[in-house]
Amino acid sequence: MTLTAARAADAQVDASASASPAPAAGASATAADPSGNDSAPSVVTVRGTRQPAKDVGATDLRAQEVRDIPGTFGDPFQSVQALPGVAPTASGLPWFYVRGAPPADTGYFLDGIQLPALYHIGPGPSVVPPALVDHIDFFPGTAPAEYGRYAGGIIAATIKPPAQEMHGEGEVRLFDSSAFIETPLGDKSSALVGGRYGYPNLLLSLFAPNLSLNYWDYTARLTHELTGSDSVSLFAIGGYDHEEDSSNNLTPVDSQFHRLDVRYDHRWKGGSLRLAATFGHDRTITLFTDGNQVGTSTSGRMRLAVDQRFGPDVRLLAGADANAAYNVLGYIGAGGGGPSTITPEQIGGAYVDTSVRLAPGIDLRAGLRVDGYRVAEKVTPSVDPKLAARIAIADGWTWVSTFSAAHQAPAYVLPVPGLVLDPSDGLQGAYQMAEGIEGRLPLSLRSTVTAFYAANRNTSDFVGDCGTLASNCSTVDRVDGRTYGLEILLKRVLTERLGGWVAYTLSRAERWIGNVPYLSPFDRTHVVSAVLSYDFGSGFRAGARATYYTGRPDVPSFSFPGSTTDFEFSPGQVPQHRLPDFFRLDLRAEKRWDLGGHRWIAAIVEFFDANLAKEAIDFQCNVVAGLCSAQKVGPIALPSIGVNAGF
Repeated sequence: MTLTAARAADAQVDASASASPAPAAGASATAADPSGNDSAPSVVTVRGTRQPAKDVGATDLRAQEVRDIPGTFGDPFQSVQALPGVAPTASGLPWFYVRGAPPADTGYFLDGIQLPALYHIGPGPSVVPPALVDHIDFFPGTAPAEYGRYAGGIIAATIKPPAQEMHGEGEVRLFDSSAFIETPLGDKSSALVGGRYGYPNLLLSLFAPNLSLNYWDYTARLTHELTGSDSVSLFAIGGYDHEEDSSNNLTPVDSQFHRLDVRYDHRWKGGSLRLAATFGHDRTITLFTDGNQVGTSTSGRMRLAVDQRFGPDVRLLAGADANAAYNVLGYIGAGGGGPSTITPEQIGGAYVDTSVRLAPGIDLRAGLRVDGYRVAEKVTPSVDPKLAARIAIADGWTWVSTFSAAHQAPAYVLPVPGLVLDPSDGLQGAYQMAEGIEGRLPLSLRSTVTAFYAANRNTSDFVGDCGTLASNCSTVDRVDGRTYGLEILLKRVLTERLGGWVAYTLSRAERWIGNVPYLSPFDRTHVVSAVLSYDFGSGFRAGARATYYTGRPDVPSFSFPGSTTDFEFSPGQVPQHRLPDFFRLDLRAEKRWDLGGHRWIAAIVEFFDANLAKEAIDFQCNVVAGLCSAQKVGPIALPSIGVNAGF
């Protein structure tokens, strides 16, 4: 089977025993004595896939486990938004700040492939079929060196290896439909194809009639085993989103991306090698009243990854890649075509990451990444060290310490496929550190408490001209800042009859323009997510998710009746005020019938924003009347009744 380079060293486990234990599922056992003498010693060879240990500093999500979380509509990636360290920009939007880093500073990786976007616009699913995902590693800070060129968090998904028998899954809901099927092709090949088509306007016409959304995505994979140690594969993925809002609260956007990945994998005892090439095309059209802005990017990436174990306690990951992109930013006005900015770009880098078990209960991971960004004959380098340690301090309890530097090319605040900014004016930088304690509690509970600090330099963020004309803080600028706080996670695995978690984040995101301090426009002091799921038996399971966060700081817009002039504040004054708090409740109930032979069908009822909560987006003040009021949107509510089936 084809395995990722980072995991292939775990693919084979050989064990010798003086007796013949029963082989595990999917394993093979061969007795050394063919005579049938049961008393003779036997040698048992077990081959299978070992579950990888959780990486230091990561929150590991098993895809099958988190698909039942209410409000995610069965998508495992949506569960990330309910974890500590994540502050949403607004309810229902697929963009969030991770430890103060803007949404575009969070990197998305699918089996080593960088994706420019992960979620569809609105509260819809991700672009990746849930049936394809094995597990997700979420790093709010200090990710391994292989995940480079992002100054915020990392969401890295590992996909399942090719299946040995045909299987499939399909779903029909009120707002979209999807299908996924995989089948072996002989003894050495396999193929899969999946896709989704969304039609949420049927429901939005009832709950948000001014908002219009459309989306689709596709996934395909073809693999072939050349030998017992060599394989090749072809993987394709892409997605499309279109959004319009007739109330003009949102800028209409038409966006799509496509990726084609070709790879060769070679495995040996204790190690693996991967050589891959990825081709991409991204495009986003922003629809303004006086014309359209079009951003496109056509790219190619070559990468090499090596994974080698030196005994049971030492592991070395190393790799390099080279990227070339042709980026075009154009403007098409109402009267015809406008000027275009063409930016050829080359990015190259290399990394090394070593994990060492110094002693029982003491694990250390140290890494280094070096990158170079070349635009217009100018090369901008970056050097990013990584250090993480996990030390057992008591029975069932460990101390986790992480530190890293991370750099990234400038980006628009939100992840926009096709919109690439010139790094010649300097990279974004972040210095991340965290100290935490995690361990076991009674009743199968696990607890994690983490204090973190992140210093941001030259960061692209929603800031506006807050040092002078502070009437609006919605534009983008390069600023310095810092974010610090406390994260608490109390979890009981969802495979238990009663499972769920409570995640709490206390944080403060500060920014500066020059010497003028202010809070990030998306600073949220308190963020709480509570997930609860209960298995009633007989295939019936139900749950709820509650989300609460404090309002973000906003600079009020002042208006004068009969005038379009905004009020101007004195230089250095940033009169921010907190918007009202927000609370949302999501519900889910499922009845599943097992039909035998790995076949099943389920009826699912789900309601995102079941309490029909509206969210404040800004303050509007009438100077003459002396009144200020919070302007609210929504409710962005999405009920769903669907049927999910598989075999």
